[in-house]
Amino acid sequence: MTAPASLQSAGGNALTPLQLIDRSREGLVGTEAGQVASLLDVSDKEMARLLNQSVATFHRQARLGRLDPSTSERLLLLSQLAVYGASVFQDRGKFNRWLRRPLRLLENRSPLDLLDSSTGVRLVEDLLGRIDYGVLS
Repeated sequence: MTAPASLQSAGGNALTPLQLIDRSREGLVGTEAGQVASLLDVSDKEMARLLNQSVATFHRQARLGRLDPSTSERLLLLSQLAVYGASVFQDRGKFNRWLRRPLRLLENRSPLDLLDSSTGVRLVEDLLGRIDYGVLS
């Protein structure tokens, strides 16, 4: 599974850190928020929470055009996480179900519950890396 073309580099690969910074500063188009929500199989309400916004603000930004750099960066990170997770689980549906499952390692919180912070995104990426390399089952 890949991210929407607008969320990838020109060659179709994941963005490098510098490309991610540049795309964040440019601001994503509001409709790209819906594409990321679709990748993660989350509702508008859940996506608004992940972006630390109200649902009304999420809908307004999605309609108005360019998103601010902070929201754009969060969406890009979530998009990359979704692609990596689907790769690790070799199935987008399995990954999205895993996101919602409370894990003992996370003190019975689901990975999805942590994605509203940068630290949470890094923690979930780390867990996926451990699963990918067979360190965590």
